[in-house]
Amino acid sequence: MTPRSSGQEEAGYSVAFPKRWWYPACRSSDLGSLKPHAITLMGTPVVLFRDRFGAAHALVDRCPHRNVPLSLGRVHADGTLQCGYHGWRFDGGGHCRAVPGLYEDDDADAAARCVATHATTEVDGFVWVWGEAAAEPSGRPFELPDLGPRTSQTVFACDLECTLTAALENSLDVPHTAFLHGGLLRGGQPSEVTAVRREVAGGRGVEVQYLGEPVGLGKWRAKPGGKVTLDHWDRFFLPSIAQIEYRAGTWLRIVNTILHLPLSPLRTRAWFVLRTHSPVPAAVVRPIVAVRGRRVLGQDAGMLARQTEQIGRFGGEQYASTDLDLMANPIWWLLRQAERAESGQPVVVEPNGTSRANGSGSDGVGAGLADGDVDFAGRVTPRTVTFRA
Repeated sequence: MTPRSSGQEEAGYSVAFPKRWWYPACRSSDLGSLKPHAITLMGTPVVLFRDRFGAAHALVDRCPHRNVPLSLGRVHADGTLQCGYHGWRFDGGGHCRAVPGLYEDDDADAAARCVATHATTEVDGFVWVWGEAAAEPSGRPFELPDLGPRTSQTVFACDLECTLTAALENSLDVPHTAFLHGGLLRGGQPSEVTAVRREVAGGRGVEVQYLGEPVGLGKWRAKPGGKVTLDHWDRFFLPSIAQIEYRAGTWLRIVNTILHLPLSPLRTRAWFVLRTHSPVPAAVVRPIVAVRGRRVLGQDAGMLARQTEQIGRFGGEQYASTDLDLMANPIWWLLRQAERAESGQPVVVEPNGTSRANGSGSDGVGAGLADGDVDFAGRVTPRTVTFRA
């Protein structure tokens, strides 16, 4: 049995948690061989540890004996996780392998003494957990792009006081950057940009490509119509991946892949993995990316926290979307569609493109969908918008 988040906490917010997917749990370097690592997965406490062979495992963070967190214990010399209260030890499969003081003929591995597990794997320097406990996983986690030789990487993390949906939208929302991040990302003379939205990953993601964006840094921008323009893509992949890619000719490519872990309905952890391919030495690129990236992240984190707080004060979300809001509504639709497919709930696509589950009332973001974000088949519709940014 796993704990449930408070219905009062998430009431009025767009909260979705498809369980049959891989979610990032921690960086591989954060999970040592002696000390367990505690996280929460949409309100459920989970403990990670490595066995004596170095393999990562994830258990629900509650000892079946007296309900204390297993994460308060330690990794035993035999590679089991030992509870810090009475010393019960558990293997990576959640089986109790030892109860100190218990006679050998008394079966320690009784069903009542077992702990639920989450499947784990490691990819690209991250430990991933399967969202559904005691379930066989399918597929592989999202893989970070390989930019080839002369690639530098910078990673930083931040806990955001907002829903997973809000965090994803913020990462992929272009219009706010000229105002909240003016001088850091944008803020100079606006240029005409064309945005093209399309589905990707076989309907499990959405991408917006921006055409005609001039090369620039902060308020400085090259003159429109120059020889080199900035190729720019924003992408969302189920269930919790945001990706931003920039290319300038053949000499610069930047990919910021943001891995999100929903800690609770209103709290999300994000790892920003910035990979840069450039002739500029990595020793020069990394500090520039880190300083500017952390400043941008700080601004976003502050605004998201205020947004969450204000929604709570007014008793729920109320959105008025326009054609410029190309990502928010498809992200929410794909998350809810994936969640409901797991529970067998039917989804009705209404004529104006909004979505509601039968008998459930408003879907939050759905009430503010722009016309035609979703077609009658439940697919995100292609769209082209020209605007100034």
